[in-house]
Amino acid sequence: MLKKGERIRLRRASPAALEWQVPEEAEATVICHYRVFAGRPGDSERLDVRFGQRRVVWGAPATEFEIIGETS
Repeated sequence: MLKKGERIRLRRASPAALEWQVPEEAEATVICHYRVFAGRPGDSERLDVRFGQRRVVWGAPATEFEIIGETS
């Protein structure tokens, strides 16, 4: 489970980079981690993340990210 303040990055080949208009190699910081009980099964874990000073993504699927330093 990801924690507030943890450093993460998008998984390789994630379509989210284009959707959120961030570089594929961009790193982010977890603002908040929570679960929702609507939508597709397996996508219930969500994150609010900050990419640098000006870009925040709210409700991003946790499955789109990996912790920096872990291998995929």
